[in-house]
Amino acid sequence: MRQQRHSFLLDRMLGKLCIKLRMLGMDAKLNPEGEAGRFLVNAMKEGRTAVTRARSQGDRPGPRPVVLSSSDTAGQIVELFAAIGEVPRFEPFTRCLECNELLVETPEEAAKGRIPPNVEKTFHRFHGCPACGRVYWEGSHFQAMTDEVKRIEAQLKKH
Repeated sequence: MRQQRHSFLLDRMLGKLCIKLRMLGMDAKLNPEGEAGRFLVNAMKEGRTAVTRARSQGDRPGPRPVVLSSSDTAGQIVELFAAIGEVPRFEPFTRCLECNELLVETPEEAAKGRIPPNVEKTFHRFHGCPACGRVYWEGSHFQAMTDEVKRIEAQLKKH
């Protein structure tokens, strides 16, 4: 069973950060389209930490959001965890990058038809999203993503 950790609601301008946090195994959602005015209320209702780059969000009623100033995602991750005073415990590649659900091991047979034919021939271990049906495997991109996780962890250790 996974330990409960911080969960985040990010405003729409932080889409790349949202995907990176999911890649790291963090519970991260984007504020729904068209609900910018309800951003802090949505975060409060869902028990999430609100994260934004908009300084004006801090002036609205409700819990104060974490306001980031960094423009690159690795810097934003460092800034975010410094602001909440938490040392992150990453579980990389355990969440769907598309919809944030926890991934489950998916049998090879169940992945067939949902992956490209060349992947069916080459790979035999898959994880799938029970919500959106997306299938993941350790393809050519996996090493680059693993290296990125290591870079982010190293940057966090410096701060």
